Amino acid sequence: MINKLKRFITGNRASETKNTYYIELLETFDWEECVICKLLKSTTEKYLENLLHEFTMDPVSRREIRQAYGYCAKHTAQLVEVTKNTNQRLSASIVAEDLADYVLKQCRRSLKSGIRAGIDVFKKRDSCPICKYYSKHEKMYISEFSKGSAKEEFIDKFVEKPGICIEHLIKVSRSIKDLAALKKLLRPQVEIIGAIDLELNNFVKKFDHKSSEKITDREASAWIRLFNRINST
Repeated sequence: MINKLKRFITGNRASETKNTYYIELLETFDWEECVICKLLKSTTEKYLENLLHEFTMDPVSRREIRQAYGYCAKHTAQLVEVTKNTNQRLSASIVAEDLADYVLKQCRRSLKSGIRAGIDVFKKRDSCPICKYYSKHEKMYISEFSKGSAKEEFIDKFVEKPGICIEHLIKVSRSIKDLAALKKLLRPQVEIIGAIDLELNNFVKKFDHKSSEKITDREASAWIRLFNRINST
């Protein structure tokens, strides 16, 4: 079981894994939502589903959760969502009970040893296991996106549905060495954000009490679309 979880987390051979990431990007391009954010959300959901379905009793997984004192706030919320959607409350409760026992052990150990102010009561907290998993896959998606930007089929797909958040646009841009490829990546963003900027400008002008022009629905919602586009999840 441990080896099976390891294979799930690390993936197959490097060449096969990279090919999978590339295909996933091609198949998941979106007009509004960031393709990398979308894939990472799906990937972490599968990670949690695997934990709840198959690896609840896996000692390696349980140890990682204990040493991190659970998950970060973002991934705790995702765990709750996945648990509700899959009705795996028993599995989540078993993991939670194991974590509770560990935290109680830390507290009781400190009480017995004569706790005093100004000392570390708990053992050092490790990084959130899902954050580490997320970071590893994020790097792979960014790498494949950067390589794909030099391929015609990839850019054609992206131009058709150029959804990418500002965080991943920055990270991808920094890893692209080909100036021509970088320009192809940035042009759709200039067009889309430029159009939203024009609508924002019109809204501000028309909002003035001196203006008699009617504000359109798109102008009124332009600020929402800008923030959603720049900050995907």
